[in-house]
Amino acid sequence: MRRFTRFAEKDSMKKSLAKIKKLFLDLFFPQFCVGCNTEGFLLCKKCEKNIIKIGEQVCPSCLRLNKNGKICQKCAKNFEINGVLVGAYFEEGPIKEMIHNFKYNHALELKKNLAKIMVNALPADLKIDVITFAPLHHQRLAERGFNQAEILAQEVSKNIKIPSEELLVKTRYTKRQVGLSGKKRRTNLEGVFKVHKAESLKGKRILIVDDVTTTGATLNECAKVLKNAGVKEVWGLVVARG
Repeated sequence: MRRFTRFAEKDSMKKSLAKIKKLFLDLFFPQFCVGCNTEGFLLCKKCEKNIIKIGEQVCPSCLRLNKNGKICQKCAKNFEINGVLVGAYFEEGPIKEMIHNFKYNHALELKKNLAKIMVNALPADLKIDVITFAPLHHQRLAERGFNQAEILAQEVSKNIKIPSEELLVKTRYTKRQVGLSGKKRRTNLEGVFKVHKAESLKGKRILIVDDVTTTGATLNECAKVLKNAGVKEVWGLVVARG
């Protein structure tokens, strides 16, 4: 009974300290909504309602309607990944600003909002054994201080109760993908990923999380090395398509 009382007291103290910290930060470092700049919110209710979620998924290559974002038969010969699920429209509502602030302005509190959007895109019949994420090269990780895909993967993992593990390593520092053509995006990433813990992956179904996809080059290169390690299926999950 005493142990339970001590635990309750510690828990109460933590909550009190968290409230004091929030009051301090709100007073000296007030938040502004990333969508409309309203003070007091990182994302206000109005902007949250303006997020336009994807209703029907498409083949990530030709963009034709296809169940669960599966690669269609016509495009399958050029892809290792089985499909890519997208949460919301990038250019509509506040999504673009949310991702930018989360990724470059350390607005990490947005992880819950972004993960919620991603989880909403997961079909009930999609079977997944392990969640992983697109890796950053150690130099890029040092520059940014965190891997946004890893944070999102951990948050998705909490929501759907499937373990998240670091399965991939990026072995070479590459140019940023932004601004590169589809062909250059693919060649920029050729041979840069490798798998560790490969012996435990045979026959598994893996979900790779990232923030944004454009041509699918990053997710596909990740899928390629995972399939070479004996993985049965690889699916991508992103907040939005750029």
